[in-house]
Amino acid sequence: MKTTFALTAMVCGILLTGFVVSNVAAIEILTEEDLVKNIVQKEQFIKTADNFIIMFDASSSMLEPYAKDMSMTRYDVAKKILKQRGDDIPDLGYNAGLYLYTPWTEVYPVQPYDPMQFAQAVDSLPAKAERTPTLLQQSLSKLEPILKDLSGRTVVFIFTDGTYSQMLGSMDPRDKAAQLAKEYNTCFYMISSAKSTKDQKFVRDMVKLSPCSRVITFEDYIERPQYNYGALFIVKSTIEVTTSTEERLAGVVIQNVLFDFNSLEIKPEFHNELDELGEFLTKNPTAYALLAGFTDNVGSMEVNNHLSYRRAQAVADYLMSKFTISRERLILSWYGYLNPIANNTLPEGRALNRRVEIAIGGI
Repeated sequence: MKTTFALTAMVCGILLTGFVVSNVAAIEILTEEDLVKNIVQKEQFIKTADNFIIMFDASSSMLEPYAKDMSMTRYDVAKKILKQRGDDIPDLGYNAGLYLYTPWTEVYPVQPYDPMQFAQAVDSLPAKAERTPTLLQQSLSKLEPILKDLSGRTVVFIFTDGTYSQMLGSMDPRDKAAQLAKEYNTCFYMISSAKSTKDQKFVRDMVKLSPCSRVITFEDYIERPQYNYGALFIVKSTIEVTTSTEERLAGVVIQNVLFDFNSLEIKPEFHNELDELGEFLTKNPTAYALLAGFTDNVGSMEVNNHLSYRRAQAVADYLMSKFTISRERLILSWYGYLNPIANNTLPEGRALNRRVEIAIGGI
């Protein structure tokens, strides 16, 4: 028989990965035979940014061995992943740049993104990290004229341990990041290896005043590409599956969680669905959930970005409180009114757009 359905899946292995979403947030786990022989996938990429810039750290903090492979330093691992995932960024007309900021060095000046040239630029980075100053304030100032010349949204990825070299008379990096975010439509993704409470707070403060910005731990950046999905694109994916039997592995079907206007309350009619998800995650300890928040188009993007984050957090809070699912197994992202699945000019359409979409990984 032939079955056609919408499958919320993931695009893995991409540096700035996209999150695959669909009009029906559902997951059905197929047999291995189905997966190998009978799937036809049709994808449409939707851009969420126009430019990306990577500010890379080559200071002594990157000399530490990487916990999952003690034969490699954090610096070695980051360079390897940067190169691998850069090859998989879809050709959607991005401008891209790669810079060291320890101290500021132009490696791949902002230009139309070319995977081969970008890979060569990564190869040209210093062979190993060195004990150099971390001039974050100075580098953010050097970033400003670059951002001025770009149009559209820019995502800046900063590798950091939460420390920086003090510079007399310079603007605090947190204030400078907030200014750049506001004036140049910029989102900061902080790839953090901060250890102390003070340094972790600094990293959080760097993104606090920018609704589209994120903090991703270094380990999550390396091990779970889904943590930085959506920075550059979202993928709408439709799967057509032709199967010869009704055989299926155990799975779970999850509808979009819908919200009333300007509300964070999870309505009772969605409790059963979330309870199924909580039970599924409890029984499958390697699995994790991706929660993506959206809104309708009423109000500013800034307000809706914050609202979509709080809706994704509301679903996470429900799962953590009722099923003691750890926060590490719930990956949150939020997009405001981007990627509507229904017509925002109609009340019925806006009601469908006020949602949290859910996907499962690690199965």
